[in-house]
Amino acid sequence: MSARARSNSVLESIQGFNDPDRYSTILDGNKIAQLLQNGSDITLVLSSDGRIDDLAYRDPEFATYDASSWIGRMWSDVVTSESVEKISSMLGDSGDQPQPLPARQVNHPGNAVPDLPVRYRLIKLPDSDTLFAFGENMSDLANAQSRLVRAQMELEADYRKLRETEARYRTVFQMASRAVLVVDGATRTIMDANRSAGKLFGKDLTKLIGDAVPNLLERSSRKDGVTVMTEAHYQGSAKTFHCQVAHDGQDCLVSVEPFRENGQNNLLIKFDRAGAAPDPNSEPAVTDLHLLQNHPEGAALLDIQGQVITVNEQFLDLVQALNKDRIVGRHLSNWIGASSVDTQVLLSKLRKEERVVSFATIAKGEAGSTTDVMVSASATYSGSDMQFLLIISEDNRRTGSLPARTYGSDTKPGGISELVGRVPMKELIRDSVDVIEKMCIEAALNQTNNNRASAADLLGLSRQSLYIKLKRYGLEDFGED
Repeated sequence: MSARARSNSVLESIQGFNDPDRYSTILDGNKIAQLLQNGSDITLVLSSDGRIDDLAYRDPEFATYDASSWIGRMWSDVVTSESVEKISSMLGDSGDQPQPLPARQVNHPGNAVPDLPVRYRLIKLPDSDTLFAFGENMSDLANAQSRLVRAQMELEADYRKLRETEARYRTVFQMASRAVLVVDGATRTIMDANRSAGKLFGKDLTKLIGDAVPNLLERSSRKDGVTVMTEAHYQGSAKTFHCQVAHDGQDCLVSVEPFRENGQNNLLIKFDRAGAAPDPNSEPAVTDLHLLQNHPEGAALLDIQGQVITVNEQFLDLVQALNKDRIVGRHLSNWIGASSVDTQVLLSKLRKEERVVSFATIAKGEAGSTTDVMVSASATYSGSDMQFLLIISEDNRRTGSLPARTYGSDTKPGGISELVGRVPMKELIRDSVDVIEKMCIEAALNQTNNNRASAADLLGLSRQSLYIKLKRYGLEDFGED
C-alpha cells in the first residue's frame, strides 16, 4: 500500500463533529485561543516556511527553556541538531489538504539543563498557510526510560559479579587436593564433586554426580557411613568415620559437615587418605599457582602460620610490590588487613572451618595506599601439611564507611552497650556494623514513606541489593502496619 493510500485510509477512519457549524456561534477569538493554549503542553503557530509566529504553553517547564523567546525564529533553530531533519520532514509532509501526520519527537536544547523532549503533531487547516504544532512534554517518559536503563545496567553488573564469583569459587573447589563431595542430605546423592574426588573413586565427574555416596564405599563400611550421614543431616553437627573406598580398598578418614542450602540440610563430605604417601604418578600439587597466573584477581598460597609461600602477578599489582621476593616468606598481615587482628581472625577461621567466604578487609600497598577487598579462601593439603589458598578481589561496593551512629538514650537494654564486657570486641564490632546497616535502611524507608525504589536510591544501592538486605534483616514487611 502506498503512502497516499495509507493516508486516505486513515483519513476515512477519522470521526468528525456531527454539527461543526454550531461552534462558530459559541467560540470567539479568545475562546479559540484558550482551547489552543490548554489543548496541549505547548502550541506553536507556524508560517508555511516554519517560522514561529506565536506560541502558548501550559506546562511551566517550558519557561525554564525560555520558550517565549522562540517567537520570530525558525522552528528548526530552537531544536537540537539531530532534530532539524525531523522538522524539515514534518514541514515537507504537510499538504494543502488536512491529513493525520505522524507525531515526531524532537529535543529542545537547554542552558545547563538536560534537553527537553517534546512530541509534536503538526496540523494544517484547509485553505490556510498557517500550521499548528501541538506538543506534549515527554520528559517524564524519558526519565522513566533512563531509570529503566540504569536498573538494567545494575542488574547486569550484579549478574556479572555473580558469574565471576561462581567461577572463582569453582576454581578453588576444583584445585583442592582433598577429595570433596557436596551431597543431598535427604537422599545422600552427590550434587557436586571436585577432580580429587574423581581420582580417589576412579570415576569421571559426570558419572560421579548423581551417584549415591554409599555406592562409593566398601560393603563393610556402608552401614557406618549411612548412620553417620543420617545423624549429621538431622542433628546438624559435624561427624567423622573411617571407611574403605570401593574403588581400591583404601582406608580414608571421612569428615561429614552439614550446611543449610535452599531450605534443607545438605552435606559437605571430605575424604583424607589415612597415612597415604604421595603418589609419584599423580599430578604435582599446585604450589606455584600456575593455574591462577592469568586469573583476574589476586591469589596467595599460605602455610598454616600465615607465611606467604607464593603469589600470582595480580596480587603483586594489588599491593604494588615489584616482585615476589619482597613477599614470599613474610607474614600476610604485611599486606592484608587494617591491623594484625584482621589476619588473625581470618587464619583462625580457616584453621577451624577450612573455608572463608567474602571476608571484607583492606589491602595495603607498599606506597602506603589502601584498597577495599573481599577475601575468599579454602584449606588445601600438600601431603600432610595444611595450606591456605586465598583469592583477593577489589570490593567496589565499599565506597566509604557508614556514618557512625551515637548510641544515647534510645539504646535499649540488651543493646550494644550492654554487651561490652560479655562479648569479645572484634565480634561486637562485626555485629555492630549489621546493626548500623539495619538502622540506615529503616531510616531510609521512613524518609521515603516506605518507597523501596526511592530508599534504594537514597542508600546508593540497587533495588535487588536492597531487597536482599531487607530479607536478611527481617524488614520485608516494614511499614505495613
